[in-house]
Amino acid sequence: MPSAEQPLRIAAERQVFFHAGVWLFLEVPGQSTLFLRSILLRSGQGKRTRGVATDFDRKLRMAAAALGCTSRKEFCARFRQVNRNTACDVDRLNKWVQGRSVPRAASVFTDLGAVIGTVRPGAWIADCSLGDFAAELAACTGVDVAQPAPSDVALSRNNAQAAGLLGGVATLAGAFAAYSPAWSPHFRGRLIRGSLHLEARRNRSLIATYAETLVGRTLRLSGEVQFNGRSVHVTVREPGGDMSLFFSLQLPGPPASIISGIMSGVAFVAHESLPSACRIAFVRVPETPRLDGSNRYLEPVPGAVAADLADLGASPVEAGRFDALLRDFLGASPVQVTTQHQASFAGLLDRQYLDAAS
Repeated sequence: MPSAEQPLRIAAERQVFFHAGVWLFLEVPGQSTLFLRSILLRSGQGKRTRGVATDFDRKLRMAAAALGCTSRKEFCARFRQVNRNTACDVDRLNKWVQGRSVPRAASVFTDLGAVIGTVRPGAWIADCSLGDFAAELAACTGVDVAQPAPSDVALSRNNAQAAGLLGGVATLAGAFAAYSPAWSPHFRGRLIRGSLHLEARRNRSLIATYAETLVGRTLRLSGEVQFNGRSVHVTVREPGGDMSLFFSLQLPGPPASIISGIMSGVAFVAHESLPSACRIAFVRVPETPRLDGSNRYLEPVPGAVAADLADLGASPVEAGRFDALLRDFLGASPVQVTTQHQASFAGLLDRQYLDAAS
């Protein structure tokens, strides 16, 4: 084995060095790397260096898009699922996706093959053309990703485009009338008509601002929308306050005329803490001051939702049928946990734990 920093002449104007147990080389554009590959394989080092893998950054972005991964953290988790000792971590993946480096451990290519579900060896993953990789990816996942996302937007911390949302976050941006069962015991059986504004920012993030008007007080809560495959999650908080809500929603396709899901939090207008959850539906309406100004409680009588949407300039074609379908979807009341529930459970369990501790 050559000594540290001892150069070897290879091919035309290419120098290879063995340094710190790793083969390094000076890349000359247009020259073949086959000879270096053969040295690496014969050496048993199991190492690869910059220039050896073909379009690895774009292969990663294509794989992430096909698998519905919208963040580096989520994509790294796929590697850990197939190999607990994978060399892929968030920091390295960030560099690989941006094309700033390629894996030095050959096992990473094998891990990527396992992640997408192919039986091809790691060497094939590293060396194959982008077209061959796309074909193999489509065969394994059933998703045809012909054009990988640009490196500056793929696998960001919050990127709906990577999950296949046509048009990106701009597709969801706009104003929505929000309908959900009232949580307050004082308004049991009524609906709350709130409002939601989704604003697309320059950094491709999506900011949600949810508002309700409760007993004369307007409550506004905001937070950044997070995408996870075909679902949407957002925690909104009151600026300078303690109130917060969490939404888990279905990711709709264009034109995103309605978004439905679950809302959870604690009832605001109540004499005790009431952890609550319910269904909620956001119906797209024209952006107008009338939306926030008309937030209120609604009686869930037939035609109430249809009339409210008509007042906002968004009458469904089959207004009566939609009205009935939405009220049936929302249900009559939320799921809640009272202090009585907690006390009943604690009365049966606390004593044995206290006795064991003493």
